[in-house]
Amino acid sequence: SDKRATVKPLAFVPPANWRGKGAVKQPPRERSVIRLPSYEQVKADPVLYAHANRVLHLETNPGNARCLVQAHGEGITARDVWVNPPPIPLTTAEMDLVFDLPYARSPHPIYADANGSHDGVTKIPAWEMIRFSVNIMRGCFGGCTFCSITEHEGRIIQSRSEDSVIREIEDIRDKVSGFTGVISDLGGPTANMYRIGCKSPEIESACRKPSCVYPGICQNLNTNHSALIHMYRRARALKGVKKILIGSGLRYDLAVQSPEYVKELVTHHVGGYLKIAPEHTEGGPLSMMMKPGIGSYDKFKQMFDKYSAEAGKKQFLVPYFIAAHPGTSDADMMNLALWLKRNGFRADQVQTFYPSPMATATAMYHSGKNPLARVTRQSHAVDIVRGEKRRRLHKAFLRYHDANNWPLLREALKMMGRADLIGNGKHHLIPTFQPVTDGNYTSARRKNSTVVRSGRVLTQHTGLPPRKKK
Repeated sequence: SDKRATVKPLAFVPPANWRGKGAVKQPPRERSVIRLPSYEQVKADPVLYAHANRVLHLETNPGNARCLVQAHGEGITARDVWVNPPPIPLTTAEMDLVFDLPYARSPHPIYADANGSHDGVTKIPAWEMIRFSVNIMRGCFGGCTFCSITEHEGRIIQSRSEDSVIREIEDIRDKVSGFTGVISDLGGPTANMYRIGCKSPEIESACRKPSCVYPGICQNLNTNHSALIHMYRRARALKGVKKILIGSGLRYDLAVQSPEYVKELVTHHVGGYLKIAPEHTEGGPLSMMMKPGIGSYDKFKQMFDKYSAEAGKKQFLVPYFIAAHPGTSDADMMNLALWLKRNGFRADQVQTFYPSPMATATAMYHSGKNPLARVTRQSHAVDIVRGEKRRRLHKAFLRYHDANNWPLLREALKMMGRADLIGNGKHHLIPTFQPVTDGNYTSARRKNSTVVRSGRVLTQHTGLPPRKKK
């Protein structure tokens, strides 16, 4: 017969344990995965790249993160890459177990000289920086977009016990050669997040926010610094310890929540200068960085100056700033330069934004989109600082005092309609005259880098000699 079979669509019957209201039902979260756009798609499409980055950063809480799946390749080489959720944070006991292992506390012997030391030509600057420092915690809940610490160490703070930290300081005192009584740092990814976290485990496990301190400090965040203060006091009371310095980056918007901590820090743990990183003064770039407004810096500076005076010490803050970060306009950099001049800062070591793996700001740089909000082809575009000339201009604003930058700044200010800032008065940014200069700028890092000797290849940052041939 000529009868044709009736084709009916497949009826999908969801399992009884699927949850959700309305027409759309969802499987249990612990049994679901998220499929990202394929590797080929994100490679070819910057918008999909930004979308995938947003999804990745939303799935960073081990309490509710789902597995991520991404297709790679086609045909017989096709495969899925599976990314597990972040691991459950280590407990204090587990942290102590890891840090109490019998570490050598020295670079590999292959890099030592004939006497087994790391001085002279075998000196390793990167090692010297951490030689007498102690790591007290892991993780960061700051969520700064130019940083990927959350992806490396987690967003939930994992702290060692005070006893474990004290034991390590005693080990350094008793076993590490060259110790003069000064601990160079007692910190971690940040100086002052030790034992700080969410007040409620239930809220913490359900939270989807990328930061606990932006746009303001979460009302559920415990900001008590008492455990850290007690550790500082106990550490500096140890026999043979003359000074405990804090070299890790200070989260000053958290610090101002505890005046007692700021007083303790300023009175006992600052070696004349304290480096902090407001990164910018203007709202546009700060919102793209997920950093607090400059008002937090002003409040911290007032407390810093007050407690320094009470301690009878002349101490200074050294603020760090970023040039050319996504979302930064030329006018933003001009306003930052005016702020620097008004406050008497002349920055020498400055940093220009450079895209780094996994950071949200890198996705902004590549795509021109803002992954902090829902990404679509019509979503708001981010001002990206590209091209050598514009990147040089943004850096020049940070170094407004360098005569080599004045010709570029004069040209830019005129094009911006701000020629009123060119003059020889105190309210002007740069002068009208041009001294004789070589037109070049050598960074402090390059000035201080190890000189390369004939027959020896050294890196700029480590100064490592070549490995000895066996």
